[in-house]
Amino acid sequence: MGDPRRTGKQAKNRRRENAPRSSDNEVEVMKPEVSEEETPVSSLEDVEKERDDLLDRFQRLAAEFDNYRKRQARDFSRLIEQGRKKIIEELLTVLDNFDRARAVAQGDHSDKEVVDGIMQTSEQLQTILEKEGLETVATEPGDVFDPNIHEAMVAEAIDYGDVDVVLEVFQKGYYFGQDLLRPARVKVGKVSPGNGDDAS
Repeated sequence: MGDPRRTGKQAKNRRRENAPRSSDNEVEVMKPEVSEEETPVSSLEDVEKERDDLLDRFQRLAAEFDNYRKRQARDFSRLIEQGRKKIIEELLTVLDNFDRARAVAQGDHSDKEVVDGIMQTSEQLQTILEKEGLETVATEPGDVFDPNIHEAMVAEAIDYGDVDVVLEVFQKGYYFGQDLLRPARVKVGKVSPGNGDDAS
């Protein structure tokens, strides 16, 4: 029999010889069986798609926020305008009282200082309200009666002309911007039914 150490050494050497050899330059790395071209392109497409989705969501949110901001500004402006309109409507009675006081004071010349004070205060109030957007409905006796801007308080038959006319203005009418706050309150001359036929 042979030397048992030698036999063990020989078996070890045989195992080494049977094992696949690789040189120092050759290193085999195990890779998944996926084409090298498909992996980067598909992941790049996924990243670009995700980027585009996020950009789209961001743009939508930015547009929604911008619309919200504009809507809030409009609502705020509308509230301010409504507040101004309400205050001016309430001050119309004060303005009417000044107009009446002016009419009475002009007829009574006993106290010139009081009359001047009433006139100045009335003019100042009128100026302030006009700066805030108040406009008088232009109405004079002889104007054609327009139910859109005039309110008939009294009607009187007239036997001339072919249209209803304003005979007297009892109380001024006012606009606030484009809105009619109050129509002018007037006495109307109503055309007699036969007048329009006689003119032809």
